[in-house]
Amino acid sequence: MLANLGWIGYILRVMIGARPQFADVVLRRGRVHGRVEAQPTGTAIAVGGGSILAVGGDAEIDALVGPATDVWELDGASVLPGFIDSHTHFHRAAIVRRLHLDFETLAPASVQEILEHVRARARSSSPDAWIQGDSLSLSRLAEGRLPVREELDAAAGGRRVVLRGIGKHVVAASSAALAAAGIDASTPDPPGGRIERDAAGTPTGILHERAKLRLDASHPDTIIPPTTREERLAALREAFGDLHRLGITTIHEMIRLPEEADDLAALHAAGELPVRVRTFYRVHETPIDLDDLAHLGIRAGFGDDWFGVLGIKISVDGWCIFRNAAVEEPYLDDPANRGLMRIEPALLGELVGRANDRGLAIALHAVGPRAVDAALDAFEAAGPASARPYRLEHGHLDMDERRLRRIADLGVVWSVQPALLPAYRLDWEASLGRERTNGILPLAAGLRLGIPLLLNSDVPSGPQDPIGAIRAAVTRRAGGGTIGADQGIPLDVAWRGWTTSPAQVAGDGHLGCLEPGGAADMIVVSRDPFVGTIDDEPPIAVMATMVGGRFVYEDGSWA
Repeated sequence: MLANLGWIGYILRVMIGARPQFADVVLRRGRVHGRVEAQPTGTAIAVGGGSILAVGGDAEIDALVGPATDVWELDGASVLPGFIDSHTHFHRAAIVRRLHLDFETLAPASVQEILEHVRARARSSSPDAWIQGDSLSLSRLAEGRLPVREELDAAAGGRRVVLRGIGKHVVAASSAALAAAGIDASTPDPPGGRIERDAAGTPTGILHERAKLRLDASHPDTIIPPTTREERLAALREAFGDLHRLGITTIHEMIRLPEEADDLAALHAAGELPVRVRTFYRVHETPIDLDDLAHLGIRAGFGDDWFGVLGIKISVDGWCIFRNAAVEEPYLDDPANRGLMRIEPALLGELVGRANDRGLAIALHAVGPRAVDAALDAFEAAGPASARPYRLEHGHLDMDERRLRRIADLGVVWSVQPALLPAYRLDWEASLGRERTNGILPLAAGLRLGIPLLLNSDVPSGPQDPIGAIRAAVTRRAGGGTIGADQGIPLDVAWRGWTTSPAQVAGDGHLGCLEPGGAADMIVVSRDPFVGTIDDEPPIAVMATMVGGRFVYEDGSWA
């Protein structure tokens, strides 16, 4: 019947001399949230040429159905804008999960289980092979520590082993790897790094932040063997499916190596980039130089709608779960430790000022309060942002009223990862105590002051799960308990943190909403998130994902 109506409409338009303009795709008989708010803006949506043609009632949208229109019956399901993950290390996550020991997936509960995985990999590897692993978490290990070099030596049969913690902020290395990198008892702790040592001063194999030295793939003279281009591209092609299943249609990718940008650009040139990519380039602790970007004329907006540049990223301090975030009060379980600053404030201010002058957006990784203060000092000294708003990435610990007010006064965007709340509650409570843990990510307080919020994953440093992150931001539930229950934010605000807000901050006004003329990047979810609560059963599931007017994922449950 629907097809007949389409033909009748076509014939009538031809008879009266009107040029027919029909949709490529129509989704109808559901709930369409063109903007992320409680009330839907229609029951149907029409797509044509990769853009939204119309949102409205079924009868209104039926008029756009032609003989070639692909019509999908929603049967009460809901349509919302596609998710924008505004802080990712997607390229590295793709490599980790497909080429290394991925401890996020393997989920070892003890050092012995880690060593079993290393032993199994050694049995299938040549004697001169490197064994690499990623995404180890202290809070998941019964011993609360990483394996030391003697344990790795025994498990790997003397092979070179490098196992990285979540976010690559700490490394556990075997004796052969340390020797290859020239790290021994005489190696001093570099600025912004710490080599753990035994009572005799010999390195244990545990290296924090910049102490990874040549065992860091980002180091100028790294000895970590590179992956081949073919391996990397294959991993990326497979990993795009992970994004689509989660409903992610755009990412803000933090680039640390030139090959990462080159690989994504190559896929784009070949027409194989099925998500939109916005890039930030790390210009400190990496081979990428700010002057090189400037000399090439690269600035915010460089590129096109599928692969473009936003700006630069700099890490000011370390990561919280390895006690490397720069805090004022010492860690409860490590009272001599106040974390690590990875860049001198003077150099930070210089880089931020130069980048701002050259029309680049700026994102600063600052987890602890000392780093947050340094980041805000740099933003203030640089003056108003010249391209996109300044972004403070993380800001997890000891975010008091003074710092929040300063963020608000400077117009800085706060980019946060609520999915870490359930992931790392026990680790935080051990290192900070219950009271300080409850103060982590005071989102409600920031919202009251008018601070713009971006919600994202920081994958692979955190779980990439938009709906789970939204749930954590609203409920503050965390691993059988809660963290700061009074700091939950409204559902619509949290959902916009994954859609409308990152689009606006990036200058992508045609993304993050479903309105005529906007990009046809959308998801179909199993139930309306604004009816009932985020905790209602069954859980909200992504049933389909569309990017640029083309379905890239469909779970088969509603076609």
